[in-house]
Amino acid sequence: MLLLLIIGVSAVNVTLFQADSALYSLQFCLMRNSNREGKDWLETIFALSEKGRIYKSIDNGYKWSDETLTLEKMGINDWFYEIQSSPAKKEIIYIFGKNGTGIRSEDCGSHYTWFTFPSNYSDFKLNSMDDKWMLAFSNCERCIPPYNKEVHKSNDGGKTWQWILSSAMMASWDKLIDSELIPDERIVACHLEYNQSRVTYSDDYYNSYKIIHNNGTGFFQTQFHMFVISKFQSAYRLHVAPAFYDYAQMINVSIPFEQQYSYTLLDTESESIFLSISHNQTNKKLTNIYTSDYQGFKFTISLLNNVRSLDTGQCDFEKIESLRGVYIANIYDHEKLKVIKETDLEKYKKTVITFDKGAIWHPLKAPVTDVNGQQTHCSGDCSLHLQGRSVSKIYRESKAIGLIMASGNLGLYLDEKNINTYFSRDGGMKWYEVRKGHHIYSFGDRGGIIVMAKSKSLTEELLYSWDEGQTWESLKIKKMIVTSITSRSLYINFIITGLDEKRKGIILNVDFTTLHQRTCSGIWDPLDPDSDYEFWVPTNYENGKCLFGQKYRYTRRKRNAKCFNQQDHDKLHFIESCECTIEDWECDYGFYHKIDGGPCVPIATLFEEDEYIDILKPPENCTGYRKVVGDYCTGGIDLDPIETPCQVGLQQSISNQSLPQISIKEEQKILQDKLNSNEQKNLSVINKQNNFFVIWILVSIVIAFFVFILCKKMKAKQTQVPKKDYYYGFERGERISLREDDGI
Repeated sequence: MLLLLIIGVSAVNVTLFQADSALYSLQFCLMRNSNREGKDWLETIFALSEKGRIYKSIDNGYKWSDETLTLEKMGINDWFYEIQSSPAKKEIIYIFGKNGTGIRSEDCGSHYTWFTFPSNYSDFKLNSMDDKWMLAFSNCERCIPPYNKEVHKSNDGGKTWQWILSSAMMASWDKLIDSELIPDERIVACHLEYNQSRVTYSDDYYNSYKIIHNNGTGFFQTQFHMFVISKFQSAYRLHVAPAFYDYAQMINVSIPFEQQYSYTLLDTESESIFLSISHNQTNKKLTNIYTSDYQGFKFTISLLNNVRSLDTGQCDFEKIESLRGVYIANIYDHEKLKVIKETDLEKYKKTVITFDKGAIWHPLKAPVTDVNGQQTHCSGDCSLHLQGRSVSKIYRESKAIGLIMASGNLGLYLDEKNINTYFSRDGGMKWYEVRKGHHIYSFGDRGGIIVMAKSKSLTEELLYSWDEGQTWESLKIKKMIVTSITSRSLYINFIITGLDEKRKGIILNVDFTTLHQRTCSGIWDPLDPDSDYEFWVPTNYENGKCLFGQKYRYTRRKRNAKCFNQQDHDKLHFIESCECTIEDWECDYGFYHKIDGGPCVPIATLFEEDEYIDILKPPENCTGYRKVVGDYCTGGIDLDPIETPCQVGLQQSISNQSLPQISIKEEQKILQDKLNSNEQKNLSVINKQNNFFVIWILVSIVIAFFVFILCKKMKAKQTQVPKKDYYYGFERGERISLREDDGI
């Protein structure tokens, strides 16, 4: 069903498509455009319904077709439940059905081929280097949970399958970076063997494998690191190694608390890693947030008592992607933890923000007035609190510089029964109430258009703003519960999904093409009064204009400019370097900042002696500071740490086990040098034996001759391209496995 609505003088076009049932999240497929005058990529959108039907749009959601009808004409009947785009080729998609039917398209749905697989296969994983390689899992009835999965592989796009491993808990392709050191076919798995859990890797589909960690209970890969968790008595230990290193050199992650029961990776794309760890065996929704050094091995505490959902494993921690070093998180009030019951924790959630990558956290500043212009009367300990991922997401867009939208309330704590909608255009420094009640929202045109609707209730109204929330216009729609609002960054149309009163699926396309008459101009001269752009300088909590030791500014669209902002990126300009201030330093290993700053104090001073018996207690002469990772300040305040030997019994310092600062090529050369060194040692041992037995003289000459020949060969190899097998010369690699709570 297709319905076109023209909405009044605003000339915003809304089209409606009715699906058979509720719709899952949208899947986008990209195919290169052969028309050089058009866009580089053509986009096709797929949607799956709750009842297993496939819908497709080739015009940004304006019109939709039921692809299930096309497949039925091909003799294909199934209940389809998953669509995946190939990470190896953007134009290839796979669709999987409950009854063992798989669909493959090499042109974003213009043509289809199909294959079959055993109906008990699930959780398909596509290879990032070869579009026909995939893994699948099935239940192993004779195996012991949670190691009750069998792993299968296909190298021909699902046409044929081969069993490769039993008694597995998890497995994945180990190819997140395009490195010759890692074979395309390498698989990492956590599985049970001889009643022992271990994390291993294989380059030949588990005809053979190497051990990463003998007590590994899970793992998690990022582009730059491999994490592994191992079981230690009743708790766990976390280990890490660079993704391009030999896993035999994995090291223990250094954490000031010994007892660790769950892990959640929060951010791994910055210069440092944010990691959430639960230290409480009975209350895993209470976690601490740690931030790493530049290597990702040594972690210092950044924030106590972070909120974590027991249902999803999600933590209330949000990276504001458009700005460097800005994060928003929810915590439980530390003082209340000492006097309240665990069941009352949800009443004492607070929101904090950092502008320096977790060095110092602050409360959110409350708006001075509400949406009606009335004074808010929020001062003292009163502040703004926002819902986090455990309830709903804080919305931000990487290309909408400084813009954030969220739901929350003013008060001492977060109150889920009194939620309104708030907006910030300066990265969370200043907030405005833009609407009463709880809403769902999205940005388009790089923040130049905002669309929102009431959340979790029937509505007949969409709201939109083209001036970053200063004014709002209303669009009348069919009565529905809006479940998602989606827009691509540079797009000026929105795709909205939801349910009508009869639980039928609805897709709306809201097109703002005719909202403005022109595209913004003047980006190269924002100081010109006629320019549609302005300079904006981000600041820290105290309105200081130095961030990470530098002053810089963005060129972005003016709030009241009536035009489309179709620039590919906002212009970032470096201004000057800054002297170091206290904001450029964070607490070092074993130390902690209280909320809103203050000196770094030993973590042990915040807890009773019997609360964390094994807590790290640094030497008394430690200053407790280190420079924030990625900070470029020079001169000024110098709080560089002074290395002090650890006391007997304290955790071993990560510096004693850190990896050498060498490149991949240098590492390969070291492997060859080690082999040469071993040959020289063998020769030395033989020469010593000549002093005792004459008869061995002749034997030594013969051995020396062969060693000489071997050394010449080794020397010649140094000029050759290193072998692709990075683990050449290692019989066994000790590796680790991380327990990321989103998936483990």
